[in-house]
Formats: sequence, C-alpha cells, structure tokens
Amino acid sequence: MLFVKNLIGLEDGPGDMYYWGGAPLAQGERGSMASLDSTLRKAPGPGPGGWRQPELPEVIAMLNYRLDPVRSNAAAYLQHLTYKNDKVKSDVRRLKGIPALVSMLDNPNKEVHYAACGALKNISYGKDQDNKIAIKNCDGVPALVRLLRKTHDQDLTDTITGTLWNLSSHDSVKMEIVDHALHALSDEVMVPHSGWARGSNGAGGGDSCKPRHLEWETALTNTAGCLRNVSSERSEARRKLRECTGLVDSLMYIVQSQIDCKDVDNKLIENSMCLLRNLSYQVHREIPGSERYQEAAPLNQGPAPASQKGGRKDEDAAADVIDIPKRTTPAKGYELLYQPEVVRIYTSLLKESKNPTVLEASAGAVQNLCAGRWTYGRYIRALLRQEKGLPMMTELLAHGNDRVVRAMSGALRNMAIDARNRDLLGKHAVPHLVANLPGGGQSQPVRALSEETVVSVLSTLHEVLGSSLEAAKSLRASQGIERLVLINKDGNRSEREVRGAGLVLQTVWGYKELRRTLEKDGWKKTDFMVNLNPPSNTTRANGGYEDSTLPLIDKGQEAKGKRVTCTALQRPNISKITCL
Repeated sequence: MLFVKNLIGLEDGPGDMYYWGGAPLAQGERGSMASLDSTLRKAPGPGPGGWRQPELPEVIAMLNYRLDPVRSNAAAYLQHLTYKNDKVKSDVRRLKGIPALVSMLDNPNKEVHYAACGALKNISYGKDQDNKIAIKNCDGVPALVRLLRKTHDQDLTDTITGTLWNLSSHDSVKMEIVDHALHALSDEVMVPHSGWARGSNGAGGGDSCKPRHLEWETALTNTAGCLRNVSSERSEARRKLRECTGLVDSLMYIVQSQIDCKDVDNKLIENSMCLLRNLSYQVHREIPGSERYQEAAPLNQGPAPASQKGGRKDEDAAADVIDIPKRTTPAKGYELLYQPEVVRIYTSLLKESKNPTVLEASAGAVQNLCAGRWTYGRYIRALLRQEKGLPMMTELLAHGNDRVVRAMSGALRNMAIDARNRDLLGKHAVPHLVANLPGGGQSQPVRALSEETVVSVLSTLHEVLGSSLEAAKSLRASQGIERLVLINKDGNRSEREVRGAGLVLQTVWGYKELRRTLEKDGWKKTDFMVNLNPPSNTTRANGGYEDSTLPLIDKGQEAKGKRVTCTALQRPNISKITCL
C-alpha cells in the first residue's frame, strides 16, 4: 500500500509570500496528508513492495473516475504535489485538471469536494496568473460559492475563502467575485461569525476579551483579504460592497472588538482596516444622495490679519465648538463609514497599533474621509483635532516605514482644509515634515524615502505654508530652506520633486516680511525663483488639496502597484495619485 510520505503540513503563516504594501495572496498553502492507498495498481518499480509513484497524467485521469474514493484520493494527491510547486500547477492546468477539480466541488461526498477545494487553493496561489484565469473560465467562482452556502464545516470554509482570496489578486477575477461571491461571503462568513449580529442584539460585548469571531478567525481573515482586493477594482465594486447588508457593520464590529481587547496588529484587523479604507475612498462622491452633503468652500481661507491676534484665544475656543446634529435613528451599513464615531476607532489604532499596514490604512481612511468639501468631512476634521489626531499623525511622520510616512502626510494635508487645523500644523508640524526631506546633514541623517513620499511631504508643506507666515518662519528655523534648495540644485531629483520644492520656495518668498531675514541668511531671490514647467492636468478643482488615497490593492510578490488614470480623480499640482 502506497502512502504519500514526507508531506508538508499546514503552515502557520504566509512565510515568504508577504509583500509589504498589498495583501498577500492568502495564508500559507496546505500540504495534504491524504493517501493513495486504494487507487494505484501494482506495477514493477523501485518503490517499496513494488509500488510506484503515479505519473501526473494518471492522477489527473483519476479525477474523472466514477468511484468517489479514487477521485478524492487523486485530488488529495494533487494538493500535495502542487504545494509550493509552480511547475506542477502549470502542468495540472495544461493537462486539463482544473475543470475536473471544479466539477468535483458540486459532488455531495465531503471527501471529494474537500480534497478538490484543497487542490484548487494550492493551484490558485502563486505568480502564475493563468491558473487563476483557468479557474475563473470554468466557472470556479460560482462553484466555490455553491459549496460555501452548503457547508457548515469550519475547515472547509477556511479553504473556500482562502481560495477566493488567492483568486481575488487577479484583476480579471475581481468583478467575478463581486458579482457571484460577495453576498455569500457576507451572509455565510462575515455577518454570522463576526459577532456583530449577536452584539447588536445586546448579546455580545460581555466581560470576556475573547470575541466570538476569533473562533472563525481564519475564514474572516481570508474573506476580509478577498474583499480588500476586490474593493480596489472600480467604483461599481465599492458601491456593491458598501450596500451589501451587514458587511460594513460586521467590519466595524470586528475592528472595535479588536481594539477593546488590545489586539490590533494581526492579519484580521489589517485586512479589515484596508477594506474600510478602500470603502471610504471617494465616499463623499459615491454614496447615494451625496449631493446633500456638499458644501461650498468658505471665503475666509487666508491667514488672519495681524490686528486680530489679540482676540485669538476666544476665536480658538469658538473654532473648537463642533455642532453635530444628533441622529434620530442609528447609523447602519455604509453610513457607518463616515459617522463621527469612526474618529475614535482610527485614532485608537494610530495610537496602539505597531503594524505598519494598519497605521497606513487608518491614516488612509482619514485622508479619504477628509477629502472634499462635504458635511461629514468637516465634522471629522474637527473631531480629529479634538481627539489629538494631529499630534499623533505628526509624530508618526518619523516612522521608519516609507508608506506610513506618506499616509500620515496625505492625511495631514486633507486635515489642513480646516483653517484651525492648518494653523496648528503650521505651528507644530513643519519641522517634522522638513525632517522627511532629503539633505539632513551630519546631525540629521538623510532618510531614504521614495519619490512618492517626498512629493507628498512637499505637497503638505505647500498647503500648510500657503496661508501662514509663522509656518514659513518655522520652515526657515528647521533648515527647510537648505533642503528645498538642495532638491532644486541636485541633478538626481525627479521633475516632480523639483517642482514640489519650487512651489514651496515660491510660497516662502511670497511673504515680504521674511525677505530681509532670508537675504541676511545669505539667500538670493534667484534661489526661490525656480523654473516650473507646468505638468499636464494641473487643475485643482477640489480646492487645493490632494483628493483621496487610491485603494490598497494586492499584488503579492507580483508587482509593487500600478499607476491609475481616472477622470473622477483630481490631480494635485505636485503629486500624482498612485495605487498603494
């Protein structure tokens, strides 16, 4: 009797498949402990007792046998063979094994559909996109959904959702998942196993800090990862996710439960937060009836005249009074994305989480909600100030992760739409922003930040300095002029960085009160007059701030991201919008 020996067991984590900046393709692949004890005929060979290893075409042929034990054992053996073996995966596809495995998902025999699903999960993971497309082309997604709706087995649910997470990393499969799997994932996994339904009826919460959803943590993590990926596809996908009954409610419940238990660094909260961040993207434009919340830009966006400084304390107190009407009915569904209560969720994560992706997603959600001139954006900008969100994000500008720094910069830029926030950032944040520019000198070592992050920091400086002489003085005091001039004179900087630095320098020279001091420092007018070739699409119809962060997408180890051109996006003057 031949048993498959030396099999690799279930991995505890994704191992080397992490790529920072996008969701991994799923947790580790599984090695099967199945055997082929009754399926192989005795034949001459070197194996013990005369048994031999079957050839791959033989194994695939067995998938079409009439006997269920033969089919299940063959699928289990394929699961073993395809574990971390891209060549075998490709060979299975070439030999037409994928349609046979998909057809087995509808087999009522548990051993048959369980083994088939395990093999498909392994085959769907990896860099070979053709495997994902092959599963899609033989209606693999609807077949997985039918099985998900029928089963109550936790291990099988983990495998189905893991397979869907793997498939969701390919752009051509995303809308297939949205159209065929979204409601099943919500109805069968997120809503029943998040704890939200029990909690909303007063049965959750309790005194135990072991939320009920942790019993199904793998399935919930897989599902959130899958939906995180598909939410980056297009506005239609985000609309369907937002309007899926119970989905946003369940996500918010999971995140709040994790915060309450001080468990804010795991993969479940990471995927949940990235999904919430994606669903917050363009929310001020994409939700039904969004026109009701649109507001005109206030007229007093410039700096306050010097003569008004005497009564500033009274003005500050008045500026921090936030008049938010009380709701007559509780918020639910997509409304939860932009309720003022989310501010405490995001500030809690900014304060407590050590996971860079959670920090990035929290700041990205803030940036998205604070984009645009709309009522809830105004509320959230003011509440973030009250909840000490500005100093939290300002401190995180010193984080060691490039993407975290960029996310904090983008969020601060949109928070600066609020005149009081802009004033506070001008007083306190400028040195922290300057510290992220190239050219720190011996006492301040240069930070190796990406072009995208440097451009974001320059854009935020431009916003903060645009109406504040005090901010310009702070820039000078923190050696910001030196760094900006260095960017312009360093032939190795990109055109976008040069243009960004030039805009900030022009703004500084625009303060006539500062020119004599600058000249005493040894600067000349020509240092501030940089030749700026206007880029294409410089319209800033959104009022002078970067609009939103594009959704986080999963490219696993396959790509760092992609540029996106979208007519719905407003391009800021000095910063291209890119997928994260």
